[in-house]
Amino acid sequence: MGLLSRKVVLASGSPYRAQILRDVGVEFAVIVSDVDESLQPKAEPVSYARDLATRKAQAVATRVGAGKLVIAADTICAIDGDIIGKPADEDDARRMIKRSCTSGLQRVITGVCVIETNDMQSWTFDDTSLVEMKDAPDDKIAEYVASGEPMGKCGALCIESGQSFVKSWRGSYANIMGLPIERLLPLLFKLDA
Repeated sequence: MGLLSRKVVLASGSPYRAQILRDVGVEFAVIVSDVDESLQPKAEPVSYARDLATRKAQAVATRVGAGKLVIAADTICAIDGDIIGKPADEDDARRMIKRSCTSGLQRVITGVCVIETNDMQSWTFDDTSLVEMKDAPDDKIAEYVASGEPMGKCGALCIESGQSFVKSWRGSYANIMGLPIERLLPLLFKLDA
């Protein structure tokens, strides 16, 4: 028996989100949403992350039937109010990392939406962590980009492998990885009761 009695569906293909849920003992199925994640021009970062998480959860909740808890999340980085998404290619990754290292501080924002599929009621929240960056030489950035680690990661930085660029962080480490479990788990317990 898992941690929860309800069936849980993770509306994400992120291996990091899946690992966070597994680490706390939540059993779940994965159904990836087909929601367009293209950045919206001039979107406010927190609203954007929450809205995208909600759209992902809604897209999957309509496909799974009653009795499930659908979890969706979207993680973005923001520097000076600008949303920094996932890199399109290696040049984009180098540019993103350079900007992060030069700016010194970025916000990692995760929007989370949970939908209870019996009545399609939803709960949405966001969490923000701060990552202080170190200045980094171009050759160190190029080496990191060549490793492939930044691809598919918000802000082109994987917190686990990109420690040489990080001076410090504040807030939830799980949030930086893509799922603020400290806030999600109490909600899941409440909905499971």
